[in-house]
Amino acid sequence: MIQLLSLRRNIIELYSKHGVIINYVLKFILAMVVFIIINTAIGLHREEFSILFTGATGIAFTFLVSLIFAVSPPVLSLFLIVAVLSLQLSAVLEIAVFVFLFLSLIMLFYARLSPKKAMVILAMVLGFYFHIPYAVVIFAGLYIGASAITPIILGTITWSFLPFLTNLAREVTVYNAASGDAGLINFGVFAQIYEILTTNLAWLIVAFVFSMIVLAVHLISRLAINFSREVSIIAGGFLGLVSLMMIMIMSDINITFPSLIIGILISFGLVWVVKFFDKILDYGRVERVCFDDEDNIYYVKIVPKIKK
Repeated sequence: MIQLLSLRRNIIELYSKHGVIINYVLKFILAMVVFIIINTAIGLHREEFSILFTGATGIAFTFLVSLIFAVSPPVLSLFLIVAVLSLQLSAVLEIAVFVFLFLSLIMLFYARLSPKKAMVILAMVLGFYFHIPYAVVIFAGLYIGASAITPIILGTITWSFLPFLTNLAREVTVYNAASGDAGLINFGVFAQIYEILTTNLAWLIVAFVFSMIVLAVHLISRLAINFSREVSIIAGGFLGLVSLMMIMIMSDINITFPSLIIGILISFGLVWVVKFFDKILDYGRVERVCFDDEDNIYYVKIVPKIKK
C-alpha cells in the first residue's frame, strides 16, 4: 500500500508540473483513437474522398485532424468528429446528410451550452464501442452529478442509431453498385431511416437505466457516511448488473451475460483507479466538531486526506 501511495504521489506531482502538456497529449491520443475507429469501422466514403482516408495522405489527414482536435475547444473538437463521420458515410448521400444534421443539432442545442459536459457524449459512444459504458455512467454520477443525465442519454441515442445507419449505408451501397443507381437520390432511404428511428426503441430502456444509475451514484456519494464514494461505485455497478439482467430477461436487447459481467467489472476497476488518484480519505481519523454562535449550532465532520 505504501508503494502505491508513493506512486500516486509521484504521478500527481508530475501532472501538477506538466498538466497542460499532458492534457494536450491525451486529447491528441484520444482523437487518434476516435478517427482510426471511424476510418476502420465505416469506410463508406465516396471515391472523391479516398485520398483523405487511404495511404500516406490518409495518415497525414488523421494526424492533422487529431492535432486540431487536441488544441480546439470541445464544441469544435466534436464538430470535427461529426464532419469526418459524415465524410466516411458519403457513399450514401442521404445517410451522410441525415447524420450530419442530426449530430449538428446536438452540437447546436446542447454542446454549445455545455461544452465540457458534451464530451460525455463522446465518452459514452466510446464506452459502448469498447463494451464498458458503465464506466462512463458511474464516473458521471460520481464527478458530474444529475446534470450528466442529458449527455448520457444523447450518447446512448447516438450509439444506438449509428450501427443501424452504417449497416443501411452498406446495403444501399451494394444495391447502387448492382443496379447502377449510384449518384441518384433514393427517397426510399429516408423511409428506412424513419423506420429505424420509430421501431428501434431499445435505447430508451438502456438510457433510463443509465440515468437511474447516474442519479443513484450521485445521491449515495453525497451521503454523510464513511466510504460514501466507495459505496456509490459499488452500488452503481450492482444496480447496472441487476437492471440490465432484468432487461435481458424481459426484452430482446442483445446483451450477453458474460460480456455484461466483464464490462461491469472493468468499468468498476477503471472508476476505482480514477477515485484512487482523485483523493483517499482516512476514515480511521474522523473527527466530529460541534460549535455554535448566537443563531445556529454547527456539526462538522472532518475526514483527513491521505497524501503519502
